[in-house]
Amino acid sequence: MEAELLAPAGDFKTALAAFEAGADAVYCGLSEFSARAFATNLSFEDLDNLVRYARAHGKKVYVTFNTLIDEDDVEEALRQIARLAEIGPDALIVQDIGIARLCRTHFPELELHASTQLVAHNLEGVLALGEIGFRRVVLARELSLPEISSIIRRSGGMEFECFIHGALCYSISGLCLFGAMEKRRSGNRGRCPYCCRLPWETEEGGKSLVFSMRDLRLGEDVLKLVDAGVKSLKIEGRMKNDIYVASCVKYYRQILAGAGGRGITAGDLETVFSRRTTKLYFNGRKGAASPVDPDSLGHLGAEIGTVKRVTKDRDGLSWLRFHTSRALERHDGLQFSVCDENGKHLGMGISQMRQAISRRNVFEIGAGCDVEILLPETDGGESLAAKLKPGVKIYCSASQAVRRMFPTPSFRPSDYSGNTALDVEVKLEETKISASAKISGAEVSAEIDCRLESAKNPEKTAEGVRRAFMKLGGTNYRLGGFSVVDGRKLFAPMSLVNDLRRDLVGKIDESLDRLRRERVESVLSAPDDGNGGLAPAKPVRRLKIRNGGRIPAGEWDEIIVSLFPREEFAAPDHPSVRIALPVYTAEDEFNRLRIMVRSLMRKGYGRWEASDLATLRLLKSLGAVDITADWTLYAFNSFALKELSELGVKRFVASPENFRDNLQYLAESGFDVEFLSQQSTPLFISLTAPAGKPEELEVYRRGGLWITVKPVPRTFECPQGVSARLDLSWDAENDIIVA
Repeated sequence: MEAELLAPAGDFKTALAAFEAGADAVYCGLSEFSARAFATNLSFEDLDNLVRYARAHGKKVYVTFNTLIDEDDVEEALRQIARLAEIGPDALIVQDIGIARLCRTHFPELELHASTQLVAHNLEGVLALGEIGFRRVVLARELSLPEISSIIRRSGGMEFECFIHGALCYSISGLCLFGAMEKRRSGNRGRCPYCCRLPWETEEGGKSLVFSMRDLRLGEDVLKLVDAGVKSLKIEGRMKNDIYVASCVKYYRQILAGAGGRGITAGDLETVFSRRTTKLYFNGRKGAASPVDPDSLGHLGAEIGTVKRVTKDRDGLSWLRFHTSRALERHDGLQFSVCDENGKHLGMGISQMRQAISRRNVFEIGAGCDVEILLPETDGGESLAAKLKPGVKIYCSASQAVRRMFPTPSFRPSDYSGNTALDVEVKLEETKISASAKISGAEVSAEIDCRLESAKNPEKTAEGVRRAFMKLGGTNYRLGGFSVVDGRKLFAPMSLVNDLRRDLVGKIDESLDRLRRERVESVLSAPDDGNGGLAPAKPVRRLKIRNGGRIPAGEWDEIIVSLFPREEFAAPDHPSVRIALPVYTAEDEFNRLRIMVRSLMRKGYGRWEASDLATLRLLKSLGAVDITADWTLYAFNSFALKELSELGVKRFVASPENFRDNLQYLAESGFDVEFLSQQSTPLFISLTAPAGKPEELEVYRRGGLWITVKPVPRTFECPQGVSARLDLSWDAENDIIVA
């Protein structure tokens, strides 16, 4: 089986570089509704050009539309989706299930891929995604090869995409609320502030990067994914530049082609960008080394030697001497294993170097030689020289030789025909020349009043007019069927024909704009068959606790108990109990969860809460009727509410990520929505233990997950007259705190 090599593209230039280096497909975002809002991203014109380029070269383009959408943003999202439907990328990568519903119902021509933000980590979740219209699923990064193989084997024909290289989030994707809660910059809205990369004062003493992950690099293990049936091998990095993306693509293309290390090596990759690397849990979680790197942040480079000594010449200049294992040249970059007071690795560019024995300045030097590098003459250079003690490690952090492997590709829009075929008819008359074309079911025409004379060579007229109408380069159109009606054998000047072509194209653009607006309006005004029922007549108070947790004093209309697969259910003393299922259940634990739920149903428990699509599907398959959706299902907009309602959800819990306006919309939506009044909101939900205990946070383990919260629960302002929930289920009390 052949697998697709999928590369990130933060801008048009990077997309071209990825294709030139051997990518089969790229994924890219627009300026809005993309999980990398701070990348350059593409304009619609860029995307149009990229799709035309890809079609011409047998490549594919996927567009990331993978953020959560507030109700106020639905109309703009719809406009952009309508434009995307015209351009025709090969798929949209989607997180918001409301957007998935919108596309499935109104834009069925767009193929849907489920973003990793949807946390697909077991077969049940994959099947649920397939049932709501997704063709491909981007599996959670945390899965092992056996888990991936098991899911693919039993999925019934779904396509799968797996990350193979690039940055890792500490939290499970889609379940990080740190940025939203603490920085007002949500990762689920494309504005992640990278809180997991922050240094923290620890109880062990000193600052440490306790959540900072190494980068994923599977290398040759990608071949095992191919054997397992993975359709697409995905490189992370839409914030990275074209050289990084091209070098990663070429590296993995060599592996897939059986070329080994020829062309570009792992060391070459590290000169472009390199954190320390990990395979995460590819080989299983048991016995796996921690993927956290508490000591090093950011780019280091490829290790090439250690300091032998620093000397001064007769002019007082300082020279660094070491034995290099890598060829170097002037303007390459170096970094060192010593840091400044802010923890940043010291580094420099090579301005002059010489062979250590002859002391003759050279432009380049081969691997395996002793070399001397001139240190900067600034005050910083003096401090650098003082810190470069014998034994300090040296890294090549930028290589001109690697950069030359990837010349900037060129692109001229006029060289590539458009994606939309136009069937054109041109009519020549003595007093005018006209043209018409059909597009999206509408006929568009243009004409020019003129005086046409008889042609001296009438047999050449049709071909000349056809050639003029083939000049559609730079537009999204190409000439399909073509005919000329010329009963009088007239001569058509090419200047007039070209003017007619431009006029027709302009009117086609206007027609498509009008049709797009009409399509958007029809979607916004169309009745939807989703039905959530009406909100309750009076507000109620509900309490959510951990399994076996205490019930604080007060009047509670319902108690929701948070349950994990291996826990023995402890029924609270209350007449109205609802059981909430976990947000992450590993593939090998899911059957245990199914057995537990079935057993509790037999004991008479009929009220349930789903935390993701997997648990929602499980409950429906076992005949549950009274199902609520916790905030982790992210029902932010009318389309998401309707989709979940159609899947069987009777009540929704508003996410703590909501802004005030969207909370008010949810309160007035006509659906039964309850709102958090207090919660120790989980900032991180992870399968990985942190490398220490931050003084300002509480970290505990439950159900195989590591949960990070603030020591003091946060309170929320609820809209007036709504049902409220006090959520104690994420509190750190009575759990195993990280020592």
